[in-house]
Amino acid sequence: MNNPLAVALRGKGLLTLMRRAISILRQYGLTTRPMERELQVLAEVLREFQCQGTFPTVATVLARHPHLFRAYQAQGFEFAIHGYRHLDHNLMSAPEQTAMLARAKQVFEAAGVTAQGFRGPYLHANADALAALRQQGLRYDSSQGLAWDVLDGPEPPPYRHVLDFYGALPAARYPSLPTLENGLVRIPYSLPDDEALANRLGKLTTEQQTTLWLAILHRTYELGELFTIGLHPERAQFCRAPLTAVLRTARERQPSIWIARLDEIAAWWQARYAAQATLTYASTGEFTVTVTGPPGVTLLARAVDMETPTQPWIDGYHLVDGLTLHGHAPLRPWIGLAPTAAPALADWLHQQGYLTEPATGPEGYACYLDQPAFPVKEQRPLLARLEALQGPLVRLGRWPHGARSALTITGDIDCLTWWDYLARFWEH
Repeated sequence: MNNPLAVALRGKGLLTLMRRAISILRQYGLTTRPMERELQVLAEVLREFQCQGTFPTVATVLARHPHLFRAYQAQGFEFAIHGYRHLDHNLMSAPEQTAMLARAKQVFEAAGVTAQGFRGPYLHANADALAALRQQGLRYDSSQGLAWDVLDGPEPPPYRHVLDFYGALPAARYPSLPTLENGLVRIPYSLPDDEALANRLGKLTTEQQTTLWLAILHRTYELGELFTIGLHPERAQFCRAPLTAVLRTARERQPSIWIARLDEIAAWWQARYAAQATLTYASTGEFTVTVTGPPGVTLLARAVDMETPTQPWIDGYHLVDGLTLHGHAPLRPWIGLAPTAAPALADWLHQQGYLTEPATGPEGYACYLDQPAFPVKEQRPLLARLEALQGPLVRLGRWPHGARSALTITGDIDCLTWWDYLARFWEH
């Protein structure tokens, strides 16, 4: 697939001149590696707070600098696929997307760099792209933008334009949570990101940038959701202050905020989804919940009399010591699902850690659900409804080891040098 600008340049005979100019720049050492310096800044901040990040990378860039990527991988960085080239996957046919992704994966494998996930250039990943990811055996996609309403005033037109271009959804209506879709974990990307702070929201002070990101952190913490910080490494120094403020605040919170890479989040979501719970309830109100699951899985309970040792958690919940809870409740402390309830509803509840069982009616349940359809837009209202219940409830913790919410740092690597950037105009 030809780049339109490259075609135009060839037609005007300018491509040769550009190549000669680059050759001269390289000869005089003018194609330095500013991105390497920015990566070092980012690595310093992450080390300070004992965490790592995920950086989706264009395969052709990786192919030019494999030693650098292997070195950072050894330090704990995760790299994901950001396309073979930086091209809009929404403009490709299904066969083109499949071929491009397979080619990119081959480049990663040849370089000795592990890739478990994908983020589409321009946050674009349509159904064909997702099918190609599954075909290639990748674990997750992190291309869906989710916009948080944290601005003080209306959205500036440049920011509104880019949200529309990305196809971003409003976080006020859609939960900022992973979802498991036919074996592929979809992990949302939070907006505003570093590009918005730098270019789309006007001239923000460092304090204003920090305020916006802290507002998202506070909101996701209150909701028990995920803040995916979008920080392209070339802006590591520019965003150092807001990133440091977010990480410092996150490390201070109790219950904790789980800071993890995208591959770790995807692996956790799949592992906890596979957890199994055994539920028993007697007519006297005595109940037992026993869970088998991955390391880090937890039980939360509220509005029940507990015989098992627990410790206070948050929002009226107690964190159970161990994976077996014995207690007493006047109603079954889990969700009854009607025979007519949509399979999508049952699956989504399971992903969120809610315990369910088939039920023929609402009698005896603190919560009974019978929706025959469950569109995505109903997810946030149902979350609010479930967490506002006054009756007894036992569920699995959403995040590992009793964490309240989650945080991940991620940013795309489109180029490392000016040569990488200019090469985009004629690469095939």
